Amino acid sequence: MQGATPQTSQIPRRFSPMRDFFRTFAPDMKAPAILLPLLLLAATPLHGQDSLAAKPVEFRPRPLQVIVPAAMITAGAIAISNSRLSGWKHDVRNAFQRGRNGRHKANVETWATLTMQATTMALGPAPRHSLLDRLLVKTTSYALLYSLGPVVRRCVREARPDGHGPHAFPSLKTAAAFMAAEQTRIERGWGWGMGFYAFAAGVGVLQMYNDRCYLNDVLAGAGMGILCTHAAYWLLPLERRWFGLDKRRKAQDSALLLLPTYDPSTHTAGLSFACTL
Repeated sequence: MQGATPQTSQIPRRFSPMRDFFRTFAPDMKAPAILLPLLLLAATPLHGQDSLAAKPVEFRPRPLQVIVPAAMITAGAIAISNSRLSGWKHDVRNAFQRGRNGRHKANVETWATLTMQATTMALGPAPRHSLLDRLLVKTTSYALLYSLGPVVRRCVREARPDGHGPHAFPSLKTAAAFMAAEQTRIERGWGWGMGFYAFAAGVGVLQMYNDRCYLNDVLAGAGMGILCTHAAYWLLPLERRWFGLDKRRKAQDSALLLLPTYDPSTHTAGLSFACTL
């Protein structure tokens, strides 16, 4: 008589729609940790006394604000064709590939950048500008980056290290991270700014680790992000005059409320927000 083959009991996988939703964007994530800062932000009023009547801090162009990011962009551009610098960037790429051993990290740079910004807004010290001014700076800097960045990519046409397309220079994900880091430094001080700069450097490293960009692409992207942020602050007084914000004398509280939502019946996620300007 033959023995019966033991059957292993199947333990049903616990259904977690929010976890499954985020794993579609980041399959290597163990849990949707990105929700914590968003939930914290949703429950925390963002500096409700950000008065629009407060006199805005004006930033005038200074030489170092242009020289440093311009030097980073120039060095990254020269490394495309210069034989010595090109050899260095390939050496860095080969070092990353030896440590990588075929493994790939999830591309969560954009989600992580937004999460860091939300956490800073909820927990950080009072900023130097009102909420509306910061939104103008953020919108302007993103508009400059994503209008100039694709143009530069089409003109340069540097191939990605993994061969997926001729648009490695500059790294726009790195640029967005350094753009957020520079704005955080200006608004919240060097303490929070340096922490954000460390995170932005990690975004650049992840781009090289995943074989998406060379070192010079990351360097140029960082310089472009910093330069776009400074340009947005230089344009802020002009934008305030365009929108008539300097004529508003009455103090008015400003606040922003963000609330992530998920509908299990339709498996759709969203983000609700309310803003008082």
